[in-house]
Parts: sequence; C-alpha cells; structure tokens
Amino acid sequence: MELRPPRKLKQRVLAKFTHFLLASIPYKDLVVGVPKETVLNERRVALSPAGVQALVKQGFKVQVESGAGDEAKFSDQQYKDAGATITDVKGALGSDLVLKVRAPSLSEADLLKPRSTLVSFIYPAQNPDLMKKLSERQSTVLAMDQVPRVTIAQGYDALSSMANIAG
Repeated sequence: MELRPPRKLKQRVLAKFTHFLLASIPYKDLVVGVPKETVLNERRVALSPAGVQALVKQGFKVQVESGAGDEAKFSDQQYKDAGATITDVKGALGSDLVLKVRAPSLSEADLLKPRSTLVSFIYPAQNPDLMKKLSERQSTVLAMDQVPRVTIAQGYDALSSMANIAG
C-alpha cells in the first residue's frame, strides 16, 4: 500500500516552500513566465491552461510565450481564457518565476531576469556552463530532476507524474 501525505499537507508544504523562495513579495506582484520549449521534438509545456487558472486564482500574474502550448495542443486563446497574458520570449523569460520543462539554453539564460527563480529539469552535473551562467545572474534554481523519487515526495516528482500520464 502506498502512503501519501494528505492533500492539505502537500498544499501547506508547497505554500511554505513558495513563500521561502519568494519571501516577502505578495503574489499579486509576482509574474510567472512560461516560455516555449526550444529543444527539438519537445512537445510538453511547463504549465497547462488549468495550471494558469489555479495560479491566477491565487493572485499571480502569468505570462505565456505565444505558441508555448501549441505542441501540447493548447492554444494561446485557451491560456488567455485561463487568465494569462500572451507575450514574447523576452517577456516569459524576464518573469520573476520561470517555469520550463527543459533546461534553458545559454542564450535563454541570458534573458532571465537577475535574481529570478527558475523551475525546470536542469541536470546540474551535466550542465556546468549553464549553472555558471545562472549563478552569475543570481538565479534561484529548482532542479526538478533532483526531487527524490520516494513515495512521500511523489506528488512533487515530475518524472513519475509524466510516466503516469504517458501510460
């Protein structure tokens, strides 16, 4: 039998973690950016329109790069209807909190706002040049590939979540 933390506990942990990362900045003043994935044949997007709607409901402003959801079959209009603003790559990567599936390229890292937060699959040991660039920009990085793959953290384990969706 698999043990999972209660949903409310997961929400509280995530809220505290988010507060720690973005300490003392009201949600209404934070901009979440979702850039288009640039890796060849990458069809995923970091945030669905439903995810946008949830963040907007909590008070965040969300910017999605035009065409970011196309490969995942989400239109710009769906993101607009969910409350997002459609922007260009500079707007999405220049946000306070950037959500991305694949690690940014070095040129994308140059577009990140200094002291911003990046949530992505980074693979730090395999990307020393990227890590150096992110360090120079004083970025806070959540490497989703480093989330432990244990039962109690399964709700945050993106690899397991993708495997469940893929079947």
